[in-house]
Amino acid sequence: MVTLPAAAQPKTFSISEAFAAGDFDGIASVYYGLYDRITDWGHGLANVVVAPATESGCPDWERADPTNLEKPSSDSGPTDMAEVRRWSILIDDISGCDDKTSMLLWVDETTCQPNIVQISGPQADAEIAMRIIGRDIGAVPPLKDYKPGPLPDIHASRARAAANDNNPASDVTERLKRLQREHGGSIAGQSLFGATIEKQAGRITIDADGGAIFHTTRGSFHITETPRIAATSFVLGDPSAIPEREWLFGRHFIRKYATASVGPGGGGKTAHSISETLAMVTGRPLLDPDGPLTKPLRVWWINAEDPQDEINRRFHGAAKHFGVTNDQIGGRLFTDSGRDQEFVIARQEGKDLKIVEPFVADMIDEIRRREIDVVIIDPFVSTHEAQENDNGAMQRVTAAWVRVADEANCGVELVHHVAKNQGEVTADSARGGGAFKDKVRSMRVFNVMTPAESEKAGVEDHRSYFRVDMGKVNMVASGQSQWRRFASVSLMNGRGLIKNGDDIGVVEAWKWPSPDDLAERAASARAAVVAEVPAETLAGIKVRLGASAYKAHEQATNWAGTLIAEILRLDVKADKQRIKDMLAAWIDAGELEIVDLQDAHRHMKPHIKPVAAP
Repeated sequence: MVTLPAAAQPKTFSISEAFAAGDFDGIASVYYGLYDRITDWGHGLANVVVAPATESGCPDWERADPTNLEKPSSDSGPTDMAEVRRWSILIDDISGCDDKTSMLLWVDETTCQPNIVQISGPQADAEIAMRIIGRDIGAVPPLKDYKPGPLPDIHASRARAAANDNNPASDVTERLKRLQREHGGSIAGQSLFGATIEKQAGRITIDADGGAIFHTTRGSFHITETPRIAATSFVLGDPSAIPEREWLFGRHFIRKYATASVGPGGGGKTAHSISETLAMVTGRPLLDPDGPLTKPLRVWWINAEDPQDEINRRFHGAAKHFGVTNDQIGGRLFTDSGRDQEFVIARQEGKDLKIVEPFVADMIDEIRRREIDVVIIDPFVSTHEAQENDNGAMQRVTAAWVRVADEANCGVELVHHVAKNQGEVTADSARGGGAFKDKVRSMRVFNVMTPAESEKAGVEDHRSYFRVDMGKVNMVASGQSQWRRFASVSLMNGRGLIKNGDDIGVVEAWKWPSPDDLAERAASARAAVVAEVPAETLAGIKVRLGASAYKAHEQATNWAGTLIAEILRLDVKADKQRIKDMLAAWIDAGELEIVDLQDAHRHMKPHIKPVAAP
């Protein structure tokens, strides 16, 4: 601390009388005068600030540092004596000193002397800074009369900005405003107080070289500002130096982007996302046994419709099926229900759609706090009140979720339904406007297995199987479908005589049979069917086929299958597949063959005949 000689004090005003009389306007005029002296000489950057207070409300000068100083309550002057007693002047960017050095100047109420202390920066700068400040405040004419109004620097910058938008002072103000939007805080003079960067609080100033400086208790640091709109020159370089896309899971979930899974209700989307979630949090390849292991991720699974009890049932069922334990989850899984908390990102207010900014901020804060990698929202429709056929509204809602993903540095997966009466689900099948499809980075579509596919694959209940396809591919090459099936898992939570309790449908991986597997399965099925027909019956069939013209094509009026149905008393329509299997099996066994013969219209057509004996 340094105490200046009386010669350095202004001769035209008695500050002791102002303190004794409680004349806070008079005291403030002294501070503005000191502020003017420092600013006029230009050896440092000054701001009038309010120091912290003790429990009794007195100034706490010893605790003052760049992070706990406040701006005055009003630009037009102090509001009471208690505040003006805590007034002081913060001085940065002092000539010849480190850019981390900050000094605090105040007038002592008892001695009426200006005191100066160093509150940040190298201790070696203390004497230099005190000498420069002491010289500047005592080397100018008497203080100006105090007149309530805006702080001089703010007033001047506003006036100059009206005449010249390129004025440096105006530029500093605009830069501080942009920094305020990014980091919070409040602007006083040419400083941004209360800013927060990477969980540190402090003050931001713009130095003489135009750099933004962040002053904290740990020192002062240069920070990078978000630039204004500017065209960036592109130069080819080493492509191996470009950061790789940060895929999180399955070449679908990706950090800083929103993705989507779209399918019909009851088509497996929710159950599939639960199996995927357990795979992500455990790092185990639960849905792709042949795939690579991934590092465990932190996942927040949100169902906006189901109660928490149902969420618990589903996750317990999947964990039981895959043998997942709490140790494997490792505290990386978070689940919540929309019945307990609101997860609404956009609301309709009259004709206007409003993004719920407090919700967006809260989501980003919580994702950052929990260090979440992936957020899954199921279903998307329950998170907004927008008209789904309004492209503009859907774009805004989806863009809000994209903003969450970007600012929280996570992936956001939106589970979405398709429009009614859809056949094959594609990227265009998603409910609502096409803006949803266009805004998400990756989209998967879910299709339940058709009866024809079920017959081809040799499975019974086609509704227990579904496939997952990339409906929108703009980051990965299109690949083959991924097939899944439902497995039923009992929670054994029943009461009384019913011990099994709830049965949970759990999605697991399923592979479409290979061509060899299908051929072997078909041959086995045909053999089983043929085994049902006695040899003497087959002999009779061969005689009838040899005596008449029966065609090989099932659509023909005289199809060979109609003869089989007649002899074996089958229904041509209901038992068509069984009849086809019989004919194919007898052809494979060398009992029958397909030959081209002339029909009644003298056209050559394939017919089925018995193989002639050698």
